[in-house]
Amino acid sequence: MKKIISVLLSAIMVFSVGFAAFSANAFAGDTAAPAVQSVAEEKAIGTPSPADLLSALNGIRIPTSWPEIQNYLVKLLYKLADTIIDVLLKAINRHIPSVDFEDKAAYKNEQFYEGMDEFLTQPASNAVWKLGYASGSLQTGDELDGKHYVGGSLSFPESKAATAIYDDQRVRTIALSDNSGRGTVVFAVLDGFGISNTQVNIIRSMLADFAKANNIVSINISVLHQHSCVDTFGMNGDLVKMVLANPAILIANKKLNTDFKLLNGLNESFMNHLYDVTVKSVKDAVASMTEGKMYYSETNASQYIYDKREPLIYDELIHRLRFVPDNGDRETWICNFAIHCVGNGAAQTDVTGDYPYYMEKVINEQADANFIQIQGAELAITADNDPLNTPDEMPRLERLRVYGKALGELLINSDAPETEVEPLLNVRHAVYYVPISNQILEFAGKLGALTNTVVSLDEKDTQLEVATELGYMEIGQKLAVAIIPGELEPAIAYGGYLDASEAWNGKDFDYPSFCDIIPKDKELLVFGLTNDQIGYILEDNDYRSILSGVNEEIVATGDKAGSSTIEAFESLYNSIYR
Repeated sequence: MKKIISVLLSAIMVFSVGFAAFSANAFAGDTAAPAVQSVAEEKAIGTPSPADLLSALNGIRIPTSWPEIQNYLVKLLYKLADTIIDVLLKAINRHIPSVDFEDKAAYKNEQFYEGMDEFLTQPASNAVWKLGYASGSLQTGDELDGKHYVGGSLSFPESKAATAIYDDQRVRTIALSDNSGRGTVVFAVLDGFGISNTQVNIIRSMLADFAKANNIVSINISVLHQHSCVDTFGMNGDLVKMVLANPAILIANKKLNTDFKLLNGLNESFMNHLYDVTVKSVKDAVASMTEGKMYYSETNASQYIYDKREPLIYDELIHRLRFVPDNGDRETWICNFAIHCVGNGAAQTDVTGDYPYYMEKVINEQADANFIQIQGAELAITADNDPLNTPDEMPRLERLRVYGKALGELLINSDAPETEVEPLLNVRHAVYYVPISNQILEFAGKLGALTNTVVSLDEKDTQLEVATELGYMEIGQKLAVAIIPGELEPAIAYGGYLDASEAWNGKDFDYPSFCDIIPKDKELLVFGLTNDQIGYILEDNDYRSILSGVNEEIVATGDKAGSSTIEAFESLYNSIYR
């Protein structure tokens, strides 16, 4: 990953220098940077100054021992390097042609679902669980035509066009209601690397009339974050083509008033099929809703989970909601847990649904139950195959099959106690904004490689934010659910932040966790990567250097994602109960 980023930075800088010279002659006035009028403006467009470099010293705790001094010096070098890279990329981002961003003050999400107006604390007099399930394949049969990229990493230096289909890529959908008359809630989970709020709203718009007719008050679309499925997000396309072609396309569209499509990792035909299949699955799930009882259990899966980033905080449990229809039809198992779907690696070109496909297979066959998985707070949580004793020579594709089967059988054979869940469903959503300070991500956004909804705070687009959404849901009287639009650091959910002596910037992170916000008598679940993919959501005090051996920061909006998300979640909760 570090090699890819190094090449990416080099490509960006080489491109920007050449393009700046070209644009100065051919398109002066449209793409050149604005004239510098003040010291403040000079700094804003990216000209380095001594103050920029000295600012790298801020926030690091004063060392008191030799190991701390060594650590201090290492961090100082990283911070100086980051500052230089950041300044260069800021200058590049002010020169390149860019997609148009909507003014934040004028932005409104027309397809946003707020959820329920009223939250109940007790089941309604006529309350009963009603659930419907549906599933469908997202594959079209054309995935090996050389025009379908595999998500998970950049398509560079070699193309990541799909070369083999190992198993299926699906959508699994549930429709859920407590029969109180306050509305139905839908969750559709895609096999895919990511889904943006822009794409979620396409699906919602296709369901608008159906949702109104069926009193659907919450439509949620999420992904399992497989690094081995056809790209559903856009950022995994051919890097060279995007860097070279998209600026020219942007210029042509503005000069000639054309509407040529920008290049990214999406295949238009595949995405249109995905939208159609997902819409159908929602309608089928609603149509199949039937009454029944819901049971909740927790199975410890810690032996199969590995956390590769401090703080080593993660949810060890597979949370299962088991719906048993009164009419004797097939059960539906809703499974919520956090394990990255990266069993085939991030750079392969085989299409696979990863371990969830095989977990579903064994649950279908051995328990005769429907299966839907919703990812949890999975920041750096990955699979641990050690307990399975899989030999090193075993192919990755076979290893993920063994791993998925093991998880399925762990759940089937679990003797964890079950409790019946009262038929009580509450849900509310809110729009919120996350500042973009990661200049690599801003570069990708300006070139149209990302499909997220980005708004601007100023005319020159020097301050950008991702417009996204989150939610709070209650299932029964004991389960509280945080619905989050990205890959959440588990400590933000459960507590256990790094303190000043351990954190990258040498400061404490003085924010509550989600568990601090909700009542102590409720258990927290996290539904991550839902309704958007804004990248990694880290604590502000541990947003590290992109050169320090980690890769979460490279695909994060910046160092304010954690605090912005916590503030939005707390505000939403308080708007309901306080």
